[in-house]
Amino acid sequence: MPSLQQLGLGNERVGDQIDYATIPDQLGSFQEPPQPGSYRFKLPAKMDAIWDGFEVTTTKTPGTRSAAKFDDSSPLLIVQSPGGVHDGEPFTTRITNAERRRGKKDDANAPEVSDMDYLLRDSFGIAQKPATNPAYAQTLMKLGGQEFTADVEWGWNCSQTRDIYVDNGQGGSMQLEGKKGCGSRYYQKDVDMLKVPSNPDDPNSPKVFPLRITCSNPECGATIRAFPNLVRFRK
Repeated sequence: MPSLQQLGLGNERVGDQIDYATIPDQLGSFQEPPQPGSYRFKLPAKMDAIWDGFEVTTTKTPGTRSAAKFDDSSPLLIVQSPGGVHDGEPFTTRITNAERRRGKKDDANAPEVSDMDYLLRDSFGIAQKPATNPAYAQTLMKLGGQEFTADVEWGWNCSQTRDIYVDNGQGGSMQLEGKKGCGSRYYQKDVDMLKVPSNPDDPNSPKVFPLRITCSNPECGATIRAFPNLVRFRK
């Protein structure tokens, strides 16, 4: 291997002289999601980059379903947020046309409706349900740049396919290789009593949901992180 002297490197400046403290985070790095509440979003102006397909494995809705994937390269834009805290920030999520049961659990006649159906009907006034995956894509792509309102809602899932993380006793967490999660799911109503002051130095500051909670299964004890979902779509 040549030495630095043998490489013949000069002392010319390399690129712009920027402060590491101010450069943006890498794409794909985890950002704490905005707290639950009502938000207004703007669809990307160009929608042709967000479409991908996936299979639904349940027997009640067999066949292919699709999802609009708003990732780092084509996110939603938050145009209005509670207190203006997150105005102008990107928001990544996916909105699927895979149906799921709505209504009360004991209602045998509860319909199965997708999030995308509610987005198209209740946010944009689309009167006719698209009949095919391409029709869903074409309908949604025509809405590029338009705005809608929805609620951000957090959920916590103790994954059965991933190694868990546990409290390391020093304010952080550590991974337990080979130990998977238990599959428990938690919703906002389940963790409302765990809300903490938004300002740790001010116990009277407004309370917020914790980003991470501990799985209550005594045989698990995993530290699990919240992920946001969009619900209650409207104009």
